[in-house]
Amino acid sequence: MFGAVAVPGAIAVELWQRHVFDGAFGTLITIAAVLLVIGSAFWGMLLSTYTGVLIGVTTIPAWFLHRVLLPIHFGTAGLGSAAGLLELLGFHIRPLWLLGLIAAATETVLWISVETNRHGVADRALHEAHSGWLIRAGEILSGPLALILRVVGFVPGAAISFLLGALIGRFGWMEAGRVCGNDCEAVFASQQS
Repeated sequence: MFGAVAVPGAIAVELWQRHVFDGAFGTLITIAAVLLVIGSAFWGMLLSTYTGVLIGVTTIPAWFLHRVLLPIHFGTAGLGSAAGLLELLGFHIRPLWLLGLIAAATETVLWISVETNRHGVADRALHEAHSGWLIRAGEILSGPLALILRVVGFVPGAAISFLLGALIGRFGWMEAGRVCGNDCEAVFASQQS
């Protein structure tokens, strides 16, 4: 659905910006561009959370126990990454900075939630070994570090930090699922709770 509105939306916006058509057809292009961009934003928001929803409904304990925060995490990571990439490409506008700030603040809250909401053996892959360090590093880079850099005005550093954190965090969550799925004790512990 996202592609069905994003591609025509991009074409309509380009036609609108170039003033290719005048009169009634120009007005129609303007209306179509606005509606398609709104549709793209709506479906894009749902698409960005899809990975979190998909892995959250599995039987992997580390994922299933955090099924509520995973869609928020993946959606926020997508939003913050898009804002950071646009800022690195030279778009320095206040709303984009604010989106990056909100994404970094949300990632900080999610990191605190993962660290404080432990489920013992069932999600130890999130807190121990290689997968735990990947998740922790990703959350710190995309959360508190990006937030601090953004607040002090070092926007390129904040953007790079967020992008790296989102990437490392994604690999961390995938690795945690692999580790947790192979941990029989974690699977049994999650079934007992």
